Amino acid sequence: MNSHQNKDDWFRAQKQKVHKPIDVDTLMWVRHRLMRFEVEMRWADRICVFEEFFPNDAITPQL
Repeated sequence: MNSHQNKDDWFRAQKQKVHKPIDVDTLMWVRHRLMRFEVEMRWADRICVFEEFFPNDAITPQL
């Protein structure tokens, strides 16, 4: 495989990640996890989980 083909494969994989829908079970897990961290006042953990599942849309990915 040449370098150009590797870049094309990487680009397709990134595009698929961005457009792949999140299943309902995962969203419910995240919601409950965020709520538990909030009740326990574990703000740093809550921020990390939130940023992982809901990235900042203002940042344009460099694909």
